[in-house]
Amino acid sequence: MRPERLFVAFVILYFSAALVGKIVYSSFLGGIKPLPLVYALTFLLLLFAGLKIEIRVSSWIFFAAGTVLLVVLGWPYLLGGLAALALLKFLMDNNALERGVAPAVVVSIALVIIASVLGGVPLLNPSLRFTWVRYLYLAAGYITVGAVAAKPSLIPFIVGEGIAVAGTSRTIGVGVAVAYLMGVLYRSAKTKRPYLRKVLPIVALLLLIVFLARYSATVRGYSVWKLGFLGSLLYRPASSYTVYERLFQMGMPLGRHRLLFMDNPTYYVGRLFGKEIGYTYTLIGEPAYDFGIFGLLEALLIGTLLRKASKNPFTGAFALTVGTLMLDIGVEGTFLATLFYLAYLSRGEGDESER
Repeated sequence: MRPERLFVAFVILYFSAALVGKIVYSSFLGGIKPLPLVYALTFLLLLFAGLKIEIRVSSWIFFAAGTVLLVVLGWPYLLGGLAALALLKFLMDNNALERGVAPAVVVSIALVIIASVLGGVPLLNPSLRFTWVRYLYLAAGYITVGAVAAKPSLIPFIVGEGIAVAGTSRTIGVGVAVAYLMGVLYRSAKTKRPYLRKVLPIVALLLLIVFLARYSATVRGYSVWKLGFLGSLLYRPASSYTVYERLFQMGMPLGRHRLLFMDNPTYYVGRLFGKEIGYTYTLIGEPAYDFGIFGLLEALLIGTLLRKASKNPFTGAFALTVGTLMLDIGVEGTFLATLFYLAYLSRGEGDESER
């Protein structure tokens, strides 16, 4: 199986679960609205088209677009993004990506230790998920995602899932697992050996532990939570899809031009609904809200960026992981800038426009 096909499978699985959840929980999420559904299906078809169609664009265009987006988000994002890009480019140009994995894992573990000593462990105290502790765990987790994408070996993968359990973070758990699976598929394509079947059981087991840890934290943190474990798994994509439906109504026909250019869009969406917490809005929510009907073009853009990044095993595994995370969280400026930079870094691997 090609990594891009696994991503397509994740897309279909996620939105199928969202629609089933809308039906099951229609009494308090509302039924499936026809116009947002048509828009969503069209968006996904264009996304898949972008993954299939070869569009020749200079990699420097991707670099420029990512940089402009980070400039809009603010100088901390610009400096951080350029520093990360320079480090990755140096490692890739010197064939040193795998040598950077061990230091990255050490940094991740150090961040978790600092967060645990100075703040605490979210698994033991769920309220910490809403404090500064959360950001150190997320930083540690995302570093590990990159490490696993660079070298899909068991130890970084287990460390990453351990961070996800301690931080009760489904995002990190899924991110590390997807990066590992994508990396394994790239390795299988290179060696012609079917590694995927061998690793699926351990991936499924550790993901189950992550989701159980998050469910435990949710039950302890929200005394009114009544859904069981399986019900909670189905409710999450359905609720995010419901948020998308509302954003669709707000954004049509020409969009509001806000979410992509904000440093914390999920909290902005939460405030739109009168809440002081972050709301996820699916891959389609931001294009519909920001650009209205023209947001469908963003599907082609994302598909093109994923196709371009997929020409290199590291950038491909990393980009497809980011794409998978956006299925539920939604498109953020930092995510899209990451895809632009990964598409830029993949140049030279079968890219005719660079020759």
